[in-house]
Amino acid sequence: MTKYARRCDATGRGINAGYVCGDGELYLADRPQLIAHLKTLNWIDSNGRKSKDITDDDELRDYFYDEDYFYWTTWDESDIDDVYYDENGVEYECEG
Repeated sequence: MTKYARRCDATGRGINAGYVCGDGELYLADRPQLIAHLKTLNWIDSNGRKSKDITDDDELRDYFYDEDYFYWTTWDESDIDDVYYDENGVEYECEG
């Protein structure tokens, strides 16, 4: 069985690559899930620009990336701490 270090908050499936939002409050497997999440936020940047006024997906992604709200990363087995997930998102405790 493949061990996954994180579980996607949108699909519930195990992931070893994806987007991290905030300080790890949310893990998302792919871009459409990220964009859908970003559209739910209502931010105002330091220049007074409102995220809700942005209609272009790429521009919205760039807005939040520039605000350091999210990043994309990969995880491997060395990133597994106390729990890991299977592809369906079932959680397992690490032994030992």
